[in-house]
Amino acid sequence: MPRKKDTEIYEYKLKSGKTRYGFKTYLGTSRETGKPIKVTRQGFATRKEAVAAKTKLKANGATHEEKIRDDHKHTKTIDEAWKALYKFQEVSLRPSSLYRKESAYTNAIAPDFGGVYINSINIDHLQKWVNKIARKYVRYRKVIGVFQEIVKFGLVKRWLRDDPFAQIVIPTKGKKPTKDNKDNYLEAKELKQFLQTANQVSPKIYTFFVTTAFLGLRRGEALALKWEDLDLKNQIAYISKTVTRDSKGHKTIGPTKTNDPYRKNNGIPISNQLLSVLIAYKDLTKGDNTEFIFKNAKGDFCDTSACDKWIKKIYAKNPNLKHITTHGLRHTLASLLFEENKNISVSEVQYMLGHRNAKTTLDIYTSVTNKQKQNLKDSVNNLKL
Repeated sequence: MPRKKDTEIYEYKLKSGKTRYGFKTYLGTSRETGKPIKVTRQGFATRKEAVAAKTKLKANGATHEEKIRDDHKHTKTIDEAWKALYKFQEVSLRPSSLYRKESAYTNAIAPDFGGVYINSINIDHLQKWVNKIARKYVRYRKVIGVFQEIVKFGLVKRWLRDDPFAQIVIPTKGKKPTKDNKDNYLEAKELKQFLQTANQVSPKIYTFFVTTAFLGLRRGEALALKWEDLDLKNQIAYISKTVTRDSKGHKTIGPTKTNDPYRKNNGIPISNQLLSVLIAYKDLTKGDNTEFIFKNAKGDFCDTSACDKWIKKIYAKNPNLKHITTHGLRHTLASLLFEENKNISVSEVQYMLGHRNAKTTLDIYTSVTNKQKQNLKDSVNNLKL
């Protein structure tokens, strides 16, 4: 005869459409109060996991559950722990960073662990979750890192005794990126073709990408520029702001990513080529100093998503161009500076791009140096002696 289906096990759907399982069961009566002890659990990926959890609860009995509930009076659920951590970090993190963490928690952590007590995280469940996150996200360590922060905060608050992450293995590799970031830059000839095509699309798009490429700006920094930030007479650009997100995900103007005082106070040089493009665009738009250079139809600053639309228009105009991201123009400038000027230092390029860590600049320098070595090797190999 077929095994009778357990009627205490139920299934339900998440907003994402995925199926999860849970159960409601009776364990016995409390020795202290004489009241029935009923348990509800959910969030299991399979019916088998739900059955196993229920069987274990039954085996442990009502007394064990009572003890756990008593312990829980002095602990928090993951949801409660996250809300406490969020409030604590509000005063120290940039709003955009807080928004990214909130998104990671809401989309990747809460669906699996939101209602779980922080001192009752199942190790097997945690390992499966970590593996799933690694398969799903390219930057999976940042998502896992948010969960680890919650646990560490819980340890400080004594909501749990042991770190469950100490008992699992975090994968060394995650989802592969759709684009190779190491190749996210243009050669000088390719940059020229890219900008020529941008010029055919529109003056604003052309000026934006020339500005981004020649100053090595992050897209948010370029979009936050006002004419008053540019000293066209002395050819200096002062970079102090960026378009970012507040803690609710709304666009806003905030300090630059690294908030470096050098680009803010001393400024970075505007080349003669860029100067002529900026002057022509200012004359065309009749822009005044209080206006954003790359304003939208309402006269306000553009959201960073506008850059993606603009670059798509360029590639639609000329599909044969090498595809990069807007951020790739920063890599492009750094690479060209190292290639064109053998005497330029890493610190000079770091200063211009506003890298907090010299390692970021050194990585680009190293890739250029290795490329030059390969070119030299190829040249020697091609000698017909």
